[in-house]
Amino acid sequence: MDLAKWTDGNERTAPLSDLLEQGWGQYVAVKHGNEGAQILRDPSGGLPCYHVSRDGCHAAASDVGLLVAAGLLRAAVNYDYILHQFRYPNQRSPSTALVGARELLPGFVLDWQGAMATETSLWSPWKHAARRFEGGLDQAALRLRDITEKCIKALGRSTASPILIGVSGGLDSSIIAAALREVEFGAHGISIATSHPDGDERSYARGVCLRLGLPFDSALYAARHVDPARPSAAHQARPTGEPFLQSYDHILLELARAVGSKTLFRGNGGDAVFCFMQNVTPILDRWETRGARGGLLQTLADVCRMTDSSIPQVLSALRRKRGSSPAAIAMKIEDRFLVARDASREMFDAHPWFDAPAGLARGRIIHGIWATRVQRFTEGYARDDELELVCPLLSQPIVEFCLSIPSWLWISGGINRAVARQAYRQILGDDNMRRVRKGGPSAFCIELLDTYRSQYRDMLLDGLLAEHHVIDREAVSAYLAYEGPQRDDDYLRLLALADAEAWARHWTGAATSPLARESTVDGAMSAGSHLAASEEG
Repeated sequence: MDLAKWTDGNERTAPLSDLLEQGWGQYVAVKHGNEGAQILRDPSGGLPCYHVSRDGCHAAASDVGLLVAAGLLRAAVNYDYILHQFRYPNQRSPSTALVGARELLPGFVLDWQGAMATETSLWSPWKHAARRFEGGLDQAALRLRDITEKCIKALGRSTASPILIGVSGGLDSSIIAAALREVEFGAHGISIATSHPDGDERSYARGVCLRLGLPFDSALYAARHVDPARPSAAHQARPTGEPFLQSYDHILLELARAVGSKTLFRGNGGDAVFCFMQNVTPILDRWETRGARGGLLQTLADVCRMTDSSIPQVLSALRRKRGSSPAAIAMKIEDRFLVARDASREMFDAHPWFDAPAGLARGRIIHGIWATRVQRFTEGYARDDELELVCPLLSQPIVEFCLSIPSWLWISGGINRAVARQAYRQILGDDNMRRVRKGGPSAFCIELLDTYRSQYRDMLLDGLLAEHHVIDREAVSAYLAYEGPQRDDDYLRLLALADAEAWARHWTGAATSPLARESTVDGAMSAGSHLAASEEG
């Protein structure tokens, strides 16, 4: 790519849209003009971008705290947005939970002309979802491996220190480890486990690293690493963290210092990018695209095998699925522990990508929406923290190609993410590629709730979210009063709300914990990161 076209300083430089066609990376590009400026955020969202407009003056920064420190933004919490965020967990709005601050969404350009500011999508998943890959499984796998290897290795070359890889032994993190096995400054696998066997994947992770010749370390989550009053991602403009991440980050930072690493690679978003689909949608897609003679029976057999269902069961599911909207997942409502409030008070700009164009197959629409949802996994550590988070599977070329692959190829042979598995089967082995079980930190989250139950009760029942009518105090109180075995996953929701309470106190100066008081708006606001409990690696 000829960067001079964008950096030669004259007014005839190439449009920013050319960056999306001729290059990729984690960047925010700025182009100045006579009357204003344009800012483009790359589609992967690897570098944050927040902006404010005030009295005809515009400002943007990768850290919202800088806008506060500069006096351009008052740190006022928007509780209506927090309610909206928890009620519509699959939505992604350019609005934030800080009044007056907006996020420039990945793939969008911000155009400042005089006092006017407009946001326009220059990239969207639909252009690439409409380009159907016409080859078979082997051809798709070969091309996917080529693109993935090039992207991950390029990102690996951008760091001049050993790379930490969050490894679980599952598909996504194993692919990243495979691509980094010969990186110049070396790579180091790390797996963090729960004391409960359901969340202990160290043996799988160790096996992957041993096969690839990578050094490996492991550790156990520990409740002592977690301060309930400290938000796990205080530096972000929304409360997106979870308390268990404090232990995760504590362990990672210790290992990073020991091995001299400055970068963490994780498989965030891999399930969405590699189309982790476990339903009958591929059958509908193949029928609508190819008809009855286009391999439909093979896809029916694949779905039966993948879901461990009989043909009558799958046919019954098909009848139900045909009457549903594929875009419904974007508007999923989750009311647990929230107050009932007039919906008109909670409406914020919806993500434009959720409005899919007509004519796309159902599976393409779902895959495109997934590509939008994973944007919340990209923002990592604060700008002056010791580690940088890289989510290589969200690289623009990988996402674009994956969106072009038909849904039925992704379940070939009756296993999810089949194209990615086939791409790395030779490198990682059949046993690793057949593994479909995934562990997680759920057992540790239960331990945190049991350990800090009284603190969480006081924080939530007498806190800012209750005061501003975000949470239902009675529902929260009733749930915390029960101390028996967990019967559902509501504890994850409650812990996320507790982290949101800590986040709100941080931004209003109401935090009382000594650890929380160490964070400042204009400094290193947290050692936390935005990593999803449900994501691999």
